[in-house]
Amino acid sequence: MLAKRLRAKWKCRRRFVAMSTFVGMALIVCSATRVAAADLTAAEAAAKKAADEEGAIWTEWNSLEMSRSATREIARSERQRTEEVLQSLIALQGALKNAEAAGSDVEAVRKELEQKSATMRSAAERLMTETDTANRATDQLYPSEDAYRDKMAARRAAECAVLEIKAQDAEKAGTADADAARKAVFESQCLAAWERQQWAAVQISTTHQLVEQAAGAADIAGRIAAVETDAQSKSRLAEFVKAQQAVKAAADQRIARKNAEIEAATAEIYPLRAAAIGGLTPLPPQEWNREKARHLLVRAGFGGTPQEVDALCAMGLYKAVDHLVEFYRRPAADAPFEVVPPIPADALEGKLRGDFIRGQVAGARAGVERGQMGQLRQWWLKRMVESPRPLQEKLTLLWHGHFATQDSVVQNSYAMYHQNQLLRENAAGNFGALLYGVVHDPAMLRYLDNNRNVKGSPNENLAREIMELFSMGVNQGYTEADIVQAARTLTGYTFDGAGSFRVVQSAHDTDEKTVFGAKGPWNGDDLVRLILAQPATARFVSTKLWEFFAYDEPSTETVDRLATVLRYHNYELEPALKNLFLSAEFYGARAVGTQIKCPIQLAVGALRDLGVKRLSNYGGLEGALREMGQDVFEPPDVKGWRYGQSWISTARLFTRYNAVADAVRGVPQPGRSGVDLVAFVQAGGPEAVSHPAGYLSKACFSPPLAEERLKDFADLERDLPAADQWSSRRDETNAKLQELLIVMLSIPDYQFN
Repeated sequence: MLAKRLRAKWKCRRRFVAMSTFVGMALIVCSATRVAAADLTAAEAAAKKAADEEGAIWTEWNSLEMSRSATREIARSERQRTEEVLQSLIALQGALKNAEAAGSDVEAVRKELEQKSATMRSAAERLMTETDTANRATDQLYPSEDAYRDKMAARRAAECAVLEIKAQDAEKAGTADADAARKAVFESQCLAAWERQQWAAVQISTTHQLVEQAAGAADIAGRIAAVETDAQSKSRLAEFVKAQQAVKAAADQRIARKNAEIEAATAEIYPLRAAAIGGLTPLPPQEWNREKARHLLVRAGFGGTPQEVDALCAMGLYKAVDHLVEFYRRPAADAPFEVVPPIPADALEGKLRGDFIRGQVAGARAGVERGQMGQLRQWWLKRMVESPRPLQEKLTLLWHGHFATQDSVVQNSYAMYHQNQLLRENAAGNFGALLYGVVHDPAMLRYLDNNRNVKGSPNENLAREIMELFSMGVNQGYTEADIVQAARTLTGYTFDGAGSFRVVQSAHDTDEKTVFGAKGPWNGDDLVRLILAQPATARFVSTKLWEFFAYDEPSTETVDRLATVLRYHNYELEPALKNLFLSAEFYGARAVGTQIKCPIQLAVGALRDLGVKRLSNYGGLEGALREMGQDVFEPPDVKGWRYGQSWISTARLFTRYNAVADAVRGVPQPGRSGVDLVAFVQAGGPEAVSHPAGYLSKACFSPPLAEERLKDFADLERDLPAADQWSSRRDETNAKLQELLIVMLSIPDYQFN
C-alpha cells in the first residue's frame, strides 16, 4: 500500500487524472494501417516494461517508508520521555538550592538528585541512539524515493511516447482525431510535470520531519548539557548537538532544492494543462513584473497600495493568481449584517378609518424597509473597501449587474440581502449553481413578475431574460416557442410574504413541454440543466467574464478557448478565472490601461490604492456613487449597467473629478478625515519622499505615468516643504500633497484601469 501521507498529497492528482476522460489514450483511435507498427509495438512494450519496473520498486520504497515511520515514532517517544526526566532533574536541582538556603537536611535530596542524574544520562543515551537510528532510516529512504519517482516518470514518458506516435500519425493523415491525439500528448506531459511536483512536495514533507526530529533532539540535548555535571557526558552531548545541527543544515538545503523543483514543474503544468484542455495560453512566468501585478490587482479586485502590489509581484505569476482567485483560503470580511424580514401588515389595518391614518401606518412600515435598505447599501460598500477578499466582492458586483434586480421594484431589503449573499457565496463557484439559485431567488421572481406565472397563463418575463440576458444571449438558436415552453417550466415558482421561495404546486404546469427540442414534464430545475447543455451558454458566460475583466469585443478564438475551459470543468468558474488571469492576452496591450473605470472602481479603487482601510461612515461614498450613476441595488434596468463609454459624459466627468477630490480631502476615517498622504508617501521610503509625484503615479495609475508626463506636476512638487520639515509642518505638507494628488487624478488617464 502507499503511505498515508503520499495518498493525502495526491488527492488532487486523482482529480487531475480525470482529464483522461476528455482526451485520454482510450479516445485515440488510430488504424494499424496508419501507424508504423514496429515503432508503436516497441513503444507499447517499453511502456509495459516501465509499468512492471515501477511496481517492483514500489515494494522496496514501501518497506523503507514503513521502517522510517516506525523509527521516527520511537525517536519522538524518546524525546518526550527525556524531556520529562529533564524537567524532573531541574526541579530537584531547584529543591536542593532551596534546602541549602533554608539550612535544611539536604542529604535525601542529594541522593535523589544523583539517582535522577543517572536516569537522565541513560535517557540521553537512548535519545541520541534512537535519533541517529531515525536519521539513518531517512537517509536510506531518500535514494528509494528518488528511484520510485524516476520509475514513475519513466513509465509516464513511455506512455507519452506511445501517444506521440499516434498523434504524429493522425496529424500526417489529417484525420478528425488529430487534435484530440495531440491534446492527449499535452495531457500526458502535464501529468508528468504534476507528478514531479507532487514527488518534490512528498520529499519536502519527509525532510521537514527529519528537521523536526533533529532540531527537537538537539534542543533537548543542549539543555541537558547545560545542567550536566559530568565532563565526559557533557562533551558527548555537545558533539551530538553539533551533528544534529549539521543534519538540519543539509536538510534545509535539500528542501530548497525541492522547492526549486516544484517551481520548475509548476511553470510546465499551467501551459501544458491549458494546451491539453484547449484554454488560453498562459503568460510566460519570466514576463511577470510589477506592472502586471498592479494590472492584476486592479482588475481582479479594486487595486491596492504599492506595498500590496510589491507583495503580489514577489509571489510570482501562478501564486499571485491563486492568491486572488482562491479567496476562500483567507478570512472573510468582518462585516456582519443582521437583516430582518419585512414587517407584515396588521390584519386590522384595513379597518382603520381614513386614508391618512392608514397611510401613516403603512408609511411607518415602509420607513423601516427604507432604513434597512440604506444600511444594506452601505454594508456592501464597506465590504468592497475593507474585505481581504477583493475578487469575491468584484465578482459579486459582476453578477449583480448580470442578474440585474432593482430594489425600487422588489421593495424588499430582506430578499435583496439574500440575493446579494447568493451572488457572493457562488461568486467563483459553479455557474450552474448560480443560475439555479437565481431561478429560485425571491427577489428575481418578484422583479420579473414570476409570481404571476401560473398554469394556463404563463408569464414569459423570467424565462426570456434567463435565456437572453442571463445565460445564452439574444438569437442563439432558440425560438419564441422555446421561451414560451421555458415559461411553463417556471409556473408556480413564487415567494411568500416574508420573502422566501416557495412552489405553489396547483399553479405549476406538470404537462409535457418541449425546450430546445427535448420533451418532458420539465420544471425550473430541468430548465437550468437544459440551458447548461447548450453550447451558446459557455460562450456567453465566457464573453461576460472576459469583457468585465479584460476588454470589450474579444475575438471568437479567445471566447472559444475560455468557454472550452468552462465546459471542461462543468461550469466551475474558478478554473476559468485562473485561465483568464494567467493568460498572456489578459496582460496584452488591448487590456492594460484601456478600461474606463466604473464609479465603484473609481471611488473604491482610489481608497484601496491610498491605503484607506476603513471609513467611519459610508453614506458619503454611497451618495457619490449615486451621483456618478452607479447606485448599488439599483441598476438602470434588467440589462444591468452598461460599462465603458456609458460612464463618461461632460456632466458626469466633473462629478467624477469632484468625487475623487472630496475623497482625498475629506474621506471620513476613524480619528481623522481626508487621506494621510504624508504617512502614505513616507511609507515608500526616501525615493518616494524626494519624488512624490512619481510614487503617487505608481500607486494610482495603471500603467504608471511616464516621467515626461510627471514633469507637468513639477511646480506642485517644488512647492512642498523640504523633506526634513514634513513632520514639523505636517498639516501644511499633507494639504499640499493632497492638492498634488487631486491634480494628478484629474487628468484623463486616471479614468482608465
